[in-house]
Amino acid sequence: MHILEDILAHNLFIVFCGSAASRISAEKGCYYSGPGNKFWDQFSRMTGSDRIVPGSIEDCRIVLQYRIGLTDLNKTESGSDKSLSKEQYDRERFIRVMLDYAPQYIVFNGKAAAYHALRKRTISYGMQSEMIGESSVFVAPSTSGLSAKDWKSHGEACWGRIGEIYRQLKEGECESGMP
Repeated sequence: MHILEDILAHNLFIVFCGSAASRISAEKGCYYSGPGNKFWDQFSRMTGSDRIVPGSIEDCRIVLQYRIGLTDLNKTESGSDKSLSKEQYDRERFIRVMLDYAPQYIVFNGKAAAYHALRKRTISYGMQSEMIGESSVFVAPSTSGLSAKDWKSHGEACWGRIGEIYRQLKEGECESGMP
């Protein structure tokens, strides 16, 4: 059984993929619920929406209105990256689902998720040379409050770039006349 269900649809601009739900996110049944997590603030900046503080998985579905999806690689455990079992990262499920939904971008929320999905020894922040199907891949510092060091050095720049990518995709949609 999955701790947090995927929030996905076809024709998405971006799917954000984390390692697993935090302990607090698992308890609340809501993505990125930890007290120091910056995801929803970054989401609001990126989309230009009002600040969102979801309290349930149903509230998290608002991301679909912005053509954004949410998932994790480890769907059966919760906690910090260090507390998770390597065996529970389900790369095959993740790849299969991403190939099916084919978002324009997959953004890994933290290097741990990217490491397990891409199977690379060294991961750098930013755009990656590999793609997953037709989806471009970007690695961003984790929005978790536990990742303050990486956030301080790379967070604002990487998440700012994700915002630029999102706005370009949105503008391209408007120019093409698509809904």
